[in-house]
Amino acid sequence: MKSDHPLSIEKAISPTGLPSPVGPTSLLTAKYPGAIGAWVAEMSIGAARPIHDALTREMGAETLGYNDPVSIGLARESIVHWMKNAYDWSIPHDSIGFVSDIVTGFGAVLRHFVPASSEVIVPTPAYAPLLTTPALFGHRVVQVPSRTDDTGHHMDFDGIERALDQGARLVVLCNPHNPTGRVFTAEELGRLARLVDHHGARVFSDEVHAPLTLAPVPHIPYAKISTAAASHTITATSASKGWNISGLKCAQLIFSAPEDAERWQHVADFFVRSVSRLGVSALSAAYDHPESHAWLATVRAQLVRNNALVVDTVADQLPEVRHFPAEATYLAWLDCRGLGLDEPAAFFRDRVGLAMSEGSEFSAPGHLRLNFALPEDLLRKALSALIRGADILRSAGNTGKW
Repeated sequence: MKSDHPLSIEKAISPTGLPSPVGPTSLLTAKYPGAIGAWVAEMSIGAARPIHDALTREMGAETLGYNDPVSIGLARESIVHWMKNAYDWSIPHDSIGFVSDIVTGFGAVLRHFVPASSEVIVPTPAYAPLLTTPALFGHRVVQVPSRTDDTGHHMDFDGIERALDQGARLVVLCNPHNPTGRVFTAEELGRLARLVDHHGARVFSDEVHAPLTLAPVPHIPYAKISTAAASHTITATSASKGWNISGLKCAQLIFSAPEDAERWQHVADFFVRSVSRLGVSALSAAYDHPESHAWLATVRAQLVRNNALVVDTVADQLPEVRHFPAEATYLAWLDCRGLGLDEPAAFFRDRVGLAMSEGSEFSAPGHLRLNFALPEDLLRKALSALIRGADILRSAGNTGKW
């Protein structure tokens, strides 16, 4: 069994991190020419062989038209089996709805399952569309900043409870968490479930990074925690992050409450039209094929090593930066307020050629999100650039200029 087709696309990236001058390139490398791309959440890793083969079969058969009910049905089987085998979570076939991506699914939930004009609780820092999408559907966002202590980042349950007391009717849960990399424990999820159930509210649980756990902390689907949690949860999931196929546009909503699944049927046809046929084929190849599972295991092992490299580098050479090891994802969340900048991403991109995501996008000024799903040599270059930038800022502390 081979698991490395092709595991890395290092040959497509020049030593500076610039895209190859020949052929297509990724958003990760294309948006900021001249800089090492470590910002958007996609991996510098090629497709698993079964996914490549599935797409090739579709091209060979010239089946590039609409989705068909047979393929959708097979994809439902794939999802059911994956959830059971990966997380011991049993879900009915008819609980699965198809949407193009997680954000579109979030919009669907806001439009069809949340009381009009009710407030939405978003713990911060948060993936930017989770903060901005509710307003498009008439909902005000209540931001509840997470607590940070010596052990890492934690949900502020008191803040969430206050917002629920004041009438908010949806809590957005991102688990594994983007950008902090937390994997929430059964105790944390259970506490949230009791709060939400007590207030008769709902949870939108974004679990798209679930296949990418790095620490010996298992991912637990929030809806699996209890009967109460299942009754008030709509889970968003996809193979997109685990197998790096976000551009194929095929995500799912899992309705663990039967009445929600029934309500979805009134709008399901509208949303499935936006789902890519190639994405449906890739989903089944990712979830069903042992070689895809082996590929994922190999990727996770590399991410564990990259994660450790980031942790060690920050601890040894960046004393002004606070950072906790990611338990999942491939994203390092760096508290750079000790460097004295509200918007550090622009500085590092312009001065040392390293493109990262700005913390203010996640409602956390002074922070950076670094994508470490890069070839190891390129990651080392990125970390060297991070150190150079910090050195410039240290020198500026004495001169007042940078």
